[in-house]
Amino acid sequence: MHQYVMALLKRGPNRDRSEEEAIKLQAAHMENIGRLADAGKLVLAGPFLKEGDLRGIYIFDVKTEEEAKALV
Repeated sequence: MHQYVMALLKRGPNRDRSEEEAIKLQAAHMENIGRLADAGKLVLAGPFLKEGDLRGIYIFDVKTEEEAKALV
């Protein structure tokens, strides 16, 4: 059986960035998602559609939780 590690992304406390900073941060986030997918480490990533503390999901193709943490 193949194992995956799932991570739920939560809204963080640092929400007071300027619009320019927020755009740069989101671009870096998307670049990282692409890098992980290209490396075959990320099977699925995406946002949740409803507003709330849970913002999105990652599913990693790694063997341990520690390996997933090291990727993000």
